Amino acid sequence: MKHFYTLTLVLSYLSFSLSTSAQTYTGGTYTAVTSGNWHNTSGSIWEPSEPPQNCNNCLITVNVNGNVDLNINVTLSNGSALMIGGGSNFTVLSIGNSGASSLLSGYNVILANDGSNSTIQLVNSNALISAGGAGTYDGILTSFISGGVTTNFKAIGNAPNGFSGNTTVASNGPATYGTLLGGPVTLSSTGTLPIILANFNAVADNSQVNLTWTTQLEINSSHFVVQSSTNAGASWNNLGTVAAHGNSSTPINYSFTDTKPANGTTEYRLEMVDLNGATAYSTVKAVRIGLATSVSVYPNPASNYVNVVLGGGTTGNVTIRLMSSAGQLLMEKTVSNAAGTTVPLTVSNLPQGNYLIVVVGSDGTQQVNKLLIAK
Repeated sequence: MKHFYTLTLVLSYLSFSLSTSAQTYTGGTYTAVTSGNWHNTSGSIWEPSEPPQNCNNCLITVNVNGNVDLNINVTLSNGSALMIGGGSNFTVLSIGNSGASSLLSGYNVILANDGSNSTIQLVNSNALISAGGAGTYDGILTSFISGGVTTNFKAIGNAPNGFSGNTTVASNGPATYGTLLGGPVTLSSTGTLPIILANFNAVADNSQVNLTWTTQLEINSSHFVVQSSTNAGASWNNLGTVAAHGNSSTPINYSFTDTKPANGTTEYRLEMVDLNGATAYSTVKAVRIGLATSVSVYPNPASNYVNVVLGGGTTGNVTIRLMSSAGQLLMEKTVSNAAGTTVPLTVSNLPQGNYLIVVVGSDGTQQVNKLLIAK
């Protein structure tokens, strides 16, 4: 399946904040005092010691003039904070390619979404996270537990950007914020997490438009608002609301039908709303309702023949195609001055089953009717 990913369909969890609350970190405080590798068995860059890989309510400060190369997996939980930069130092947290086969052995920092608001703060404009050379399981990620399965979503790094469990890739799009992020910004574990669309389609079907979409990943999703525009996106109308699943790392299918589309070109999009009210938008799909309109088919079910009736609104030339349910073209007829015409098709030689009658106008608009042949 071709996956569609758009950065605007991902709900942002960046907040612009420069301060941290004064508190005692029960997991300890750890300060990098020189550049070098985060993890180094021959000589540590840290005082009083290297932060633990599972950092529970700890404060990590990286404010050196140079690069600190992340070469280990670190998980921040229970209100932990990683502070990068400060003052006149130009501080870079660099993330390279671990060549790992799982998140647990990759070069990454994972913000656990446990409700405690662990954060990574780039304190000023001299602070930078660079992950251009990062591998599959490297980067900055958030984690969320749903149904006993941990879903990880990559905020900074290269594709892929989603995982179900530690090793299963859930999506192949780029990281939300690419491979380079500068301050001052804060990445938060409890902010809004993404809805990833695998696809979004709009198809005209017998004077109505069927909208279908599939989510590949949902976290904290509330609902979808189906919107349409007849003026090239200058304004949008709400057609209806579809409840979202909420949290899922497996594909979820949705559908909606516009029963009264306008003549001409109508554009459709999804407004995706999370539980906190934040929104993002899908890509836009355009459907044209034009020359091929008001088509009816009878008898249906059919056995020997079927009539295709082209209504008075069907102007110009049209092409009628009889197709199998698998999309194989079985018969085709072109009709001139089609308005009000009834076109018979012989189907006695076809086996019983489901078929499609597709009427295509000279302007490219289509109407699709389902046909059942019963013997």
